[in-house]
Amino acid sequence: MRTSTPSSAAAPAETTQKDNATMTSLAHDLHSLSFRLRANLSAWHEHKGTNRRISRYSLHLTARRLRLPEWRFSHSMQAVTGLIAHHLSETLPSSLTGLSSSWAEGGDSSSGGGANGNDGLQGAGAKTPLQRILSDVGRELLNRVNESLATFEQDYDNVRGDMYPMPWDMAPIHRQNNPLFMLARTAQSVEEFVATLRRRVRGQAQPVWLSSSLYPQYYTKTYHYQTDGWLSDRSARIYEHNTEVLFLGRQDAMQRTSLLPIASYMREAALAGRSPRDMKLLEVAAGTGRFHTFIKDAYPEMPSVVSDLSPFYLARARNNLNYWRALRQPGRRLGGVDDTGVTRFLQTAAEQIDGPDQEYDLVVCVYLFHELPEAIRRRAATEFFRVLKPGGMVVLTDSVQLGDRPSWDKSIGLFGDFNEPYYRNYVSCDLGAIFEEVGFMCDTKYLCSATKTLSFRKPLE
Repeated sequence: MRTSTPSSAAAPAETTQKDNATMTSLAHDLHSLSFRLRANLSAWHEHKGTNRRISRYSLHLTARRLRLPEWRFSHSMQAVTGLIAHHLSETLPSSLTGLSSSWAEGGDSSSGGGANGNDGLQGAGAKTPLQRILSDVGRELLNRVNESLATFEQDYDNVRGDMYPMPWDMAPIHRQNNPLFMLARTAQSVEEFVATLRRRVRGQAQPVWLSSSLYPQYYTKTYHYQTDGWLSDRSARIYEHNTEVLFLGRQDAMQRTSLLPIASYMREAALAGRSPRDMKLLEVAAGTGRFHTFIKDAYPEMPSVVSDLSPFYLARARNNLNYWRALRQPGRRLGGVDDTGVTRFLQTAAEQIDGPDQEYDLVVCVYLFHELPEAIRRRAATEFFRVLKPGGMVVLTDSVQLGDRPSWDKSIGLFGDFNEPYYRNYVSCDLGAIFEEVGFMCDTKYLCSATKTLSFRKPLE
C-alpha cells in the first residue's frame, strides 16, 4: 500500500463545458508544488503556487513573450492527422485505400487490412481512437488546450524567475523551424502513429527484431507499441517528434521542470564557492539527449556524462549535442566528445552503472522509472546512491502518480494499456520510501501537467 501523502493544493484545473460553448478563461496552477512524500517526513520544502485566471489577451501576450513557434501548436494537428489516417486504414476497404498495406506495422503489411481484412478491429462494436475522441470532442479539446497552455505558462514563469534560460530551441534558425525539416518529420510521425495505433487497438506488440543476452529482459519490450522498441536508428530518429505529438507539444516544458532542483543546487554550490566546472553530472537513460541539451545550455561549463542502454539512441544524443554546440557555443572548446562538454557517451543500465563510487555531484533520470519493474527501481536507486558524492543530488522526473492529480486517479492507470507493463505498479509505488531505504534524504517535489520532478540528497559524511 502506498504510504506517501500528497498535497491537497490545487493542480491545473480541468475545463468544463460553458453554457455559451466558449472558453472565456482558464484556471491552472502556475507554479510547482511541494509536499511530503510520507506522512512522517518533514524534509520537503514548501513551494506553493497560486491559481490565476488568464484572459485571451494575456494568453496571446504569453505566447508572444515565449516566442512559441508555430511547430509547437502544429503537433496537435499532426496528432489529428495520425488519428484520421489510422481511422481510414481501419474503416475503408484496402481496395479503396493503400493505407493498410503501406502503413501497417510501419510498412509491413502482414498485420492488417482495413475493415474487410482478417485482422481488423476486435469486436463488432469496436471503435477507433478517433471515434472515441469525437464522441466528446468539445470537452476533449478544451481539456487538452487548457493543459498545454497552463504548461507553457508555468514554463515561462520559471524562465522569468531565472530558474533556467529561455529554451534554446526557440531560436528562429533552429532546424525545427525549417518547414522542410518538419515536413519530413511529420511524414515519418504519421506513418509511425498509424502503425502504433493499429497495434494498440489489437493489443499486439511487435517483437523486437534483435535478440541479445546483453540487454535486460524488461528492456526488450516495445513500449508504447512503437516500432523496434529502443533498438533501431529509425526509432531514435522519430522518438522526440512522436512524444511531442503525444503530449501536444508540452513534453519539453514538462521535462524542463527537472532544471528547478538543479538550479537550487547550483546556487547553493555557488554560495560555497563552487562553480559548474568544478562539478560533474550524469544523466541516466538520456535517450536521444534532447533534454541534456537544455542542461548544457544552462550550464555549458559543467562536465557531464550521457548514458543509455541503446547505442542507437546514444548516437542520436551525440548528434543533438553537436547541433546544440554549433548553434549555441560555436567555436567554443568545452572539452569532452566533439567539444560538447560531454566527457562520455556511456552505454550502461541504470541498475548497474559502469563507473566508480562517488564520481558525480548530480544524477538526473527522466521518464525511466515507470518502465522498470519495482525490483529494478530499487536497484537503480542504490546505484544512484553509490555513484553520487556525499552531499550530491538525484533529480528524478517521471509521470505523476496516484494522488498527485486527484481528478486523474480513476484513469491514470490506463496508460498501462500502451504496452507499459510496469506502469500500474509505478503509479502506486512509494518512491520516497525506496530512496529513503537506500540512504537518501527527500528534498523537493514539483508538478507540471502529467509530469513530476523529485529530488533527493545524499547525506554528507
